[in-house]
Amino acid sequence: MAATQLTADLHPLLTEYVIKKLQKNRLTTVYSFVKVEVEQLIRITNLPAESIVLVKNQLIERFAGQYRNAQAQAAQPPVRLGTGIHSVDTLLQGGLVPGHIYEFCGESGTGKTLLCMTIAANVVLQRCTVYYIDTKCDFSGQKMQQILDKGQRKLTEQELGHTMARIKVERIFSPELLVQVVEELTAGKHLETGTDLKLLIIDSLPSLWYLYQDSQSSVEPLGLLTKLICSLRKLATQHSVAIVLVNLAVRMVEAMGGNSVEGKRKLCPNGNYPALGRYWESAPGTRLLLERNDDQPESITHLVQVWKSNYLRTGERTIVRMTVAGVR
Repeated sequence: MAATQLTADLHPLLTEYVIKKLQKNRLTTVYSFVKVEVEQLIRITNLPAESIVLVKNQLIERFAGQYRNAQAQAAQPPVRLGTGIHSVDTLLQGGLVPGHIYEFCGESGTGKTLLCMTIAANVVLQRCTVYYIDTKCDFSGQKMQQILDKGQRKLTEQELGHTMARIKVERIFSPELLVQVVEELTAGKHLETGTDLKLLIIDSLPSLWYLYQDSQSSVEPLGLLTKLICSLRKLATQHSVAIVLVNLAVRMVEAMGGNSVEGKRKLCPNGNYPALGRYWESAPGTRLLLERNDDQPESITHLVQVWKSNYLRTGERTIVRMTVAGVR
């Protein structure tokens, strides 16, 4: 904890502005931040007391636990969760890391949902449980059965039924309910039924938060986003669950580019940026960008590129094929 630098990627409330304020007061590490009294941090950052306490508790829980278990983690590196897609597993250096939050970001029609369903199918084939939250009614049991049925090994009818049962699908249509469900999972509700939860997929976030696009105040949607990412991080770290979120890549337009806030956002090389606002940019640990292959516009091949990550090299990419049997 003592050597961990304070950066904007550590928590959504630690914006670049807040980090600069802290650095001016020689608060540059996680340890120095959590040791300072709340009242002093209020004066430095202009954040409310509730937000500061929330950030401090999250950082303590995240890094103190890592420090206590450092030797054990070194001896027992986490077993990655294979996606079943060779090129994607290679890009991810072996698969999804338990305790890590990923985001699949791309324009509409770039195969985000099909990629999620393919990964879910391949994970349950490993006899693990997947919790799939569907906010757009895009999940199809028939499509999932088709993906499973055309896998590497032909499943019997009984095996197919047992495999499908390991995918827990829940349709949610409000941000409040989504936060509630994630908080229940974090509290261990899934353990009551003996569920060995290994992967949580939320497809997708913008469809819920766009309900607030005409809101006069940003307090409520930002508050819900804060609750969501804090609960997701807690679920990931405490229960060793890999989490995949789906987000839209939005194209920057000239009018927005002239805006002082939007103009400072970190763009992908193709000129896109993630939806849900600047606040959300640092939320996932790894963001993958999905794009159609411009070299072959009529092709079923799509590009998957590392947009940002705290353990993968930015800009690394691979090619996947979108087929009726899922992503290959």
